[in-house]
Amino acid sequence: MTISIDPITHKKLILVKQIYQNAIVQSASSHSTISRIMAVIGFDLAVETILRAIIGSLDAMKSPADGFQALIQQADSLLKKEGYSSIPDKSNIQYLHSIRNDAQHKAKYPNESDVSDCRTYTRDFLRKVNREVWAIDFDTISLTDIIENQEIQKYLVTAELNLKQDNYQEAVRNSSSGLTLALKRVENAIVGSLPSVTDGIVLIDQFGKQASQSNCKQAYRAFEKMQDILLYVALGMNYSDYMRYKQIVGDVYFTFSGTTLYPNMKVDINASDAEFVVAYCVDTVVQIENIVGSIDAPFGKKSWF
Repeated sequence: MTISIDPITHKKLILVKQIYQNAIVQSASSHSTISRIMAVIGFDLAVETILRAIIGSLDAMKSPADGFQALIQQADSLLKKEGYSSIPDKSNIQYLHSIRNDAQHKAKYPNESDVSDCRTYTRDFLRKVNREVWAIDFDTISLTDIIENQEIQKYLVTAELNLKQDNYQEAVRNSSSGLTLALKRVENAIVGSLPSVTDGIVLIDQFGKQASQSNCKQAYRAFEKMQDILLYVALGMNYSDYMRYKQIVGDVYFTFSGTTLYPNMKVDINASDAEFVVAYCVDTVVQIENIVGSIDAPFGKKSWF
């Protein structure tokens, strides 16, 4: 026996997936105490949100309880009343909530092991709940459903399928292609474009003579870098998260012949790398569309790429 998914519940489950994926991105920053805290909060919030979704599905007139323990008891009681199994992994999600409380209320910051445990417990709990309550695979709930650009959506849907099949390199290739295409299509409307054949800026030294070719190229590279950073800031992207993404992906180039090149992508891509890149790319594309509207016509300006 399972609960049918109504449109409101479907939106809630998409929100759960978005919170979870954002927490995955935060958890990748092992050197940052704040990122680890935000990851734990995100994982705990994903659990709390799906508990509220269960209550709303079983009794739309009932207001979810305020406290976390009361919320678990309320959801558990409703499930049992309707003949469903009890809430799974209670001890795990309570442990996760205790780590969040320790960070927020006792200044006891989670370490890398804590974050890894929280990530695993949250993933397993969300998978079990979705399977047992709604008879759906949590991994098939995708933020790509709310992405409007079909070309970019296709890359990201394929990446999620690659990830599910443990094809980590292809997951990274396809997801990074989708994000790169999105960035290319909005950059002209935000920061302008540079001629593709340009490789330097003419500089004049203090004596009125043209600077060396090397210095001209360095100046051009600095200008490109500033242009890129301005684009990321305008799109609300976290630069440190983007650099973690770049450490795995490297550069992505679309050629005139229709092929895509990944000249310096990480060689030994593992499951954690792929999950982070796919989550980051999907979440960022959703964010870009929320800011610019149509990626093909950002802020109403037709894209040239």
